[in-house]
Parts: sequence; C-alpha cells; structure tokens
Amino acid sequence: MSMLPDDDAPVGEARGRCMCGQVRFVARFPSRFCCHCHCESCRRAHGAAFVTWVGFPAAQVAIVAGGEAVAAYASSPGTRRTFCRDCGTRLFFASERWPGETHVALACFDDPVDRPAEGHAFFAEHARWLRWPVEPPTEAT
Repeated sequence: MSMLPDDDAPVGEARGRCMCGQVRFVARFPSRFCCHCHCESCRRAHGAAFVTWVGFPAAQVAIVAGGEAVAAYASSPGTRRTFCRDCGTRLFFASERWPGETHVALACFDDPVDRPAEGHAFFAEHARWLRWPVEPPTEAT
C-alpha cells in the first residue's frame, strides 16, 4: 500500500473481505492506529513474521455479509480472534487490554485505509529468523 499525503487520505470507510469472499466487512474512519504487531500470539495465529493491524472503535466495524461463516476463539484469557470458518482468513482481534476496540488485519482490506502503518508493537518478541530491517529483494521475482 502506498503512503498517501494527508490531502489524499481516504474519507468515509474502507471495505474488506476474507480470502474466499464469503465474509465481507466495512470499517468507518477515522481509525485509531495502524501498526505492525510482532507478538508471538499474532505471529502464530497468522503464520507470519508480523501482522499489521488497523484499530477502530468497535462500533465502526461491521460485518455486512457472511456472518454465518464467522467463527472466533479465545487465543488467551480476555482475547478473541475472529476468522472465516470456510477459508480460515484471520480477520479481527479484540481484547480486554484494548476495551471497545476492534483491530482489523490490514491485508484483508480491499480499499485503502486512512493512515499508513506506523510503529511496531511488541518488537521484543519479533521473529528471530527475520532479518531486520526488512530489505526489498534486489530483483523482481
């Protein structure tokens, strides 16, 4: 995703979906943050080096289609991770640690969000096999 100057920032909302397209959601701006999380729980849940989350007040995120395909589990006490039960896409995160917020996986958005990713949460837990800072490949693959 490209970084947008403030005057080109999206207004209104962004739509997103799971990989199979059954679960669709909309998130209304403004978001509260967008950052990369390196905690072990996020890395394991997503099978990735880190997860980029966009945080919203919970009332600003709505599932608009496929609600019957949404499933959730408690990944730790007071924390719920939501996913599509058909394709397995991890969609949302909510925790008592951040009451009233829903964190949406940035990769699930079809539309640009209202801010670039800034900052790294729980970097002390980052994947030791990842060379940091991440460098772009030297040639196209």
